[in-house]
Amino acid sequence: MRKWRSVALILALFLLMGIAQPAFAQRGITVTSNTYEFSFPKEITFHLEAQSGYEINEITLLCRIGMTKAKRWAHPDFTPGKKVSAEYIMHLQRGEIPPFSRIEYFWRIEDAAGNELDTEPVTFEFEDNRFTWDSLSEDNVILYWYGADRAFGQRLLDSAVKALAHLEEEVGVKTKETVKIVVYQSKADMQEATIWRGRIFESQIITLGMVVAPNIVLLLGDHPEVDRTIAHELTHVVVGLATENPYAEIPAWLNEGLAMYNEGELRGGNAAALEEAIRRNQLIPVRSMTSPPGEPEKVNLFYGEAYSIVEFLLKTYGKEKMADLLAVFKEGTLTDDALERVYGFDQDGLEVLWREYIGAPPKGEVTEVTPTPALAPEVEKRPQGWVCCGLLPGAVLAVAALLVLKMVLR
Repeated sequence: MRKWRSVALILALFLLMGIAQPAFAQRGITVTSNTYEFSFPKEITFHLEAQSGYEINEITLLCRIGMTKAKRWAHPDFTPGKKVSAEYIMHLQRGEIPPFSRIEYFWRIEDAAGNELDTEPVTFEFEDNRFTWDSLSEDNVILYWYGADRAFGQRLLDSAVKALAHLEEEVGVKTKETVKIVVYQSKADMQEATIWRGRIFESQIITLGMVVAPNIVLLLGDHPEVDRTIAHELTHVVVGLATENPYAEIPAWLNEGLAMYNEGELRGGNAAALEEAIRRNQLIPVRSMTSPPGEPEKVNLFYGEAYSIVEFLLKTYGKEKMADLLAVFKEGTLTDDALERVYGFDQDGLEVLWREYIGAPPKGEVTEVTPTPALAPEVEKRPQGWVCCGLLPGAVLAVAALLVLKMVLR
């Protein structure tokens, strides 16, 4: 009899556990729906439905965009209760999140009993869903395009892979990160994926390419200069990733010089401006080349000098030293200190040696020259920051183009 009583007691306990367990489970937080949708470039909508045995009184959305380690967070409007429905609409400015940025998000949910639940992270790409995209990839490059056949995409991908190989071979730097190249077929299409830069700028200027995130390049694919633009912009991506640090940026003469060097032979307008400045001894001082000039008439010369300075360093000291220099910059080292550590001279010493290399007179020496007509501005211009543009004036006179650029760049 005792044996059967024991068995009956055990069975009763199991039955009670079976009855009590669902009631206990209902006290925890459960997610019944977790979805998102977006309309490029305007907004992303996040939607959550959850329930708990206690009143859910706190919901937070945490989101990480692109390669940044920083998180965005938001508190959606919802009515507290045991069953809740919450929605958060992330309204965006044009160009705020570049196309094909990787977005990761999760919800943090809390109830009145102190229970807390972090949902599993959800990851998606913020695709420009105005178009139907094709893609190709090779090594660590992904190329996206629309409105053209596969041969078009393959040609641009081959150009990108070639540019990265040339950069590694000639300069000694490469990246392990995946680089995304997003190709648009018209100026109007690409503008919707970029930040607003003013009515005058956008009506008069054609942007051939720009770096919009540490690993994302936008490209105007139907322009004859597209191969040079790919090489230029990819150099900025690789150099940017190789030197990224929270303390200091590399000087523009180095950043732009490397990009120009990776394009290949120096453009004619830049070369002519450099030769003229050497003849007149009117070179821009190296210390003044921390950013591109605001005067349109100096743009040609700036890029010509930047190319020449980088060529001097590579031809004289080799790509290993250049790779060392970029590694020192990644530590957050200032320009003069970085040059001293790698080459043994600062920017003033660099200028003296570089002037000798190109056959220019000593700095400050007055030379007598025969006046020559002023050169027209070159098409390449890179504003400060991550944006790097190829600029071509529209159907306007050259003088008008200069005035437009001057107003924009102020």
